Amino acid sequence: MTIGVESVERPEAVFGGLDSDRHASVVELDGTCRLPRERIGGKAWSVDHMRGLGLPVPPAFVLTTEAWAEFGANGGVLGAEIWAGVRDGIAALERGTGRRFGSEQRPLLVSVRSGAAVSMPGMMDTVLNLGMTDAVERALTDETRNPLYASDTRRRFSTQYREIVLGDANGIVPEDPWEQLRGAVTAVFRSWDSARAKTYRRTRGVSDTLGTAVTVQAMVFGNLDAHSGTGVLFSRNPNTGERAVFGEWLIGGQGEDVVSGRTTPRPLDDLAATLPDVHRELLAAAELLERDGRDIQDIEFTVESGRLWLLQSRPAKRSARAAVRAAVGMVDEGLIDVNEALRRVSADQLRTVLRPASGDDTGLTPLAHGESACPGLAAGVVVTDPDEAETRSAAGEQVILARPTTSPDDLHGMIAAQAIVTELGGATSHAALVSRELGRPCVVGCGPGVVEALAGRLVTVDGGAGTVWPGQVAGKAVEAAVLEDVDRLAQWARVDAAGLPEFLADRDRSESTSIAGHSDAEVLGLPAAPPDTGAHNAIQAKPEVSELAILRLIGIKGRVQPNAVAASLDIAETEAVSRSGDFVTRGLCASTPVGVRLTPHGREQLTQLLEHERADIDRTVIAAAYDEFCQFNAELKEVITAWQMKDASTVNDHSDHAYDAAILARLTTLHHCVAPLVERIGAIAPRLTPYTDRLTRAVERMNGGDHSWVARPIMDSYHTVWFELHEDLIGLCGLSRADEAAAGRAH
Repeated sequence: MTIGVESVERPEAVFGGLDSDRHASVVELDGTCRLPRERIGGKAWSVDHMRGLGLPVPPAFVLTTEAWAEFGANGGVLGAEIWAGVRDGIAALERGTGRRFGSEQRPLLVSVRSGAAVSMPGMMDTVLNLGMTDAVERALTDETRNPLYASDTRRRFSTQYREIVLGDANGIVPEDPWEQLRGAVTAVFRSWDSARAKTYRRTRGVSDTLGTAVTVQAMVFGNLDAHSGTGVLFSRNPNTGERAVFGEWLIGGQGEDVVSGRTTPRPLDDLAATLPDVHRELLAAAELLERDGRDIQDIEFTVESGRLWLLQSRPAKRSARAAVRAAVGMVDEGLIDVNEALRRVSADQLRTVLRPASGDDTGLTPLAHGESACPGLAAGVVVTDPDEAETRSAAGEQVILARPTTSPDDLHGMIAAQAIVTELGGATSHAALVSRELGRPCVVGCGPGVVEALAGRLVTVDGGAGTVWPGQVAGKAVEAAVLEDVDRLAQWARVDAAGLPEFLADRDRSESTSIAGHSDAEVLGLPAAPPDTGAHNAIQAKPEVSELAILRLIGIKGRVQPNAVAASLDIAETEAVSRSGDFVTRGLCASTPVGVRLTPHGREQLTQLLEHERADIDRTVIAAAYDEFCQFNAELKEVITAWQMKDASTVNDHSDHAYDAAILARLTTLHHCVAPLVERIGAIAPRLTPYTDRLTRAVERMNGGDHSWVARPIMDSYHTVWFELHEDLIGLCGLSRADEAAAGRAH
């Protein structure tokens, strides 16, 4: 028995009394809608597109982002014209299904779903089974002779309506279906401004002015009988990228039962066994949608009494391995070209698939045990000085850098080393955070005396196991199939496989910068805001940056190019070049292929300048500010660790956008909390004033979509600037990093 949709017959219609779909507020989704995704949202676009392909999709209509804008301009009330369009839309659903909304004979129930111009998974609200009343429940019971189905549907609706629309678990649900519909549409529009949606947009750099659409669709019921259910299908395995469907199926389920994780679904093979015709039809639809979209598809579907209905299809989230395998595979199948394949693989994903597994237990006695900070396996001779690591690496030697603890001025040695070992610190230490961004195996917290014991020895660092082995230990090889796929990508990029991660990282930074330089309106093709011709265009003279500020920056960074000096201290690059050249002439700095570095004479000069600076600062006040900073420091390290690792053994490959959004929200909140302190620090020690702008710029860039600004060590990322500020505060307080590390405040 079919309770939901029986037929789909309706020419394209624009509702709401408007003269063209260019300004439409309510539009039918019959497969011919000409409005773009940005105007009708991803959900509605998917529904319309699938109907245009001739696939079985319940009829629907959409309230566009123009309707959302009118709703806001009208004080959060649905205007008469929009409501008239909604009524026309319901009439179209009635004609398309042969059922009537609110009727006691063959009643029509609908879903009301959000659909933002930019994907915001899980951030806004949905109401299912709307139109349910006492009379409708009785009608469905009589029609199906299944009172359990009718009561279950009523229960689902009442619970969801109270939660989403009324905000009261004991609230009274209206008996008038039209009042229910008005309340649900209003609630979904308002969910655009919910706290979680605002946080998501802020952390993803999405404008608050884009708005959401609302899709209203005829319900189909996976909870109707033993031949009904709901499921999710991926057109390829999202874990491996193999060209084999992957999915789950839940008999008697409805709506979001599968994706919510509240129930345990069954393998898709069960659907093939019980409803083979439905299974074949589903696979054919998945094949069509993947070839049409030229990407792995994530498909939501419902089966009602043995009849298949598709609810949504979108590009699927995937693991790092799946991203690489699918990109290469789709080139071979002619779905995409090599340029698109390279665009679909990030530097982080490539580093993840190439990371060697830990070595087998060889029966050797380990030289050191510590905490795993970054997985991977690397062998080399242990050196204890970052300058030596850089020099010996440049000569072609494989070296391991061992330090009591690391600081920003060790960065050049960490980059040169194959792996990093420390005596102090844990999974949130400087060494741990930087090593993960660099992709270097790292073991931290190995205990006092380890550096001296390891110096000069050939060792293997097993980052995953937290072990340092004597000699060279072979690890489990990266699968040959992975290496073959990476080699293919490298050939297309015209680089060797070792250089491919950096090639992709440079590509990602370049694309993010070009996007970040445009407003949301420009990216989405919407009208741009008028240019600002006010006082901000006035040119203001800036005080000259002191010799101390530049030397200190070079000292902290270890090696730095003039353009990085200019960006960090907000000076012209020509000035940075001139000042750096002057330091080289005076013997304070030396030139290297990766930038200038301090000479011993330069370090002496810097030490004297810092002593003069400390003499002019109230030590009690700066010490109190440092203590306050340390309270934030622990949280910052936890946030960056969570950004890099989902748990102690799972590297974050950044394919889970909801997870990343939550971490970025934490970091943004932390920044807002610490910003007043950083401004106070600048008032205490004027040389530190630029840290306010440097941290703010990093937050703006990362929230603009370029996530390399979270923790990438070789740029002014948030993590980099934070640790440089930490280093400066240690120095201004007359402390040493070694003492602070031993005290647990500066690992």
